[in-house]
Amino acid sequence: MSSAIKPRSTKKLSQIIVEQLIEKIQSGEFKVGEKIPTELELIETFEVSRSVIREAITELRSLGFVETRHGIGTFVREQTIEQNFLLSNASLETINDIVSLLELRMSLESEAVFLASERRKQIHIDKMKAALEDFEHHISSDANDGTVKADYDFHIAIAEASENQYFVDFLKYLGEKIIPRARLKSIEQSPENREEYLKAVHHDHVNIYNAIVDQDGLLARQMMRAHLSKSIKKFKQ
Repeated sequence: MSSAIKPRSTKKLSQIIVEQLIEKIQSGEFKVGEKIPTELELIETFEVSRSVIREAITELRSLGFVETRHGIGTFVREQTIEQNFLLSNASLETINDIVSLLELRMSLESEAVFLASERRKQIHIDKMKAALEDFEHHISSDANDGTVKADYDFHIAIAEASENQYFVDFLKYLGEKIIPRARLKSIEQSPENREEYLKAVHHDHVNIYNAIVDQDGLLARQMMRAHLSKSIKKFKQ
């Protein structure tokens, strides 16, 4: 029987497929160790393109529900306690989701930047500066993704400067999801709004960078909290 998807929500097709496949795994329809249907079978079942199915399988794999054995197929993995905290792309669909993630980042990165101010080395400063320059280069560009990556690289460089690997690992686990505009584009509806917003973000980053360079941990923490608070306020509006 066909499971063709006709979404009435704003969810991506791949997200809907992920949710349906997770339901089949959790219900036992797809058992641990068993091979799930092939790409072609899933394409026929859901009546979507190959790229949509591949995106869904990639998401399932990142969430730990399946593993791909090259040349053989994709198999259901056993679920472990360590997989209780999972943040998928499908988990970040609403403004409330984005705001909640920003609040988590505020508590985490405020301490990371404080430690970075105390422990930073020249290699960390160089990485932050390179990310700042990359971000500025893309502000007037049409390539939105350029600023997302540069933004992410800047925050990762700060985490690395803290010399606490857990900060780095956690932010890398979250990935570019930590950058709100990677999920929602409403703040960039016009080139003028986009450029104005990105200039403000860059200004905040420069202030944080300068505080780290000066080894002023209290100011760096204050700047980071102010930076993330602005984002929270913007998305709540």
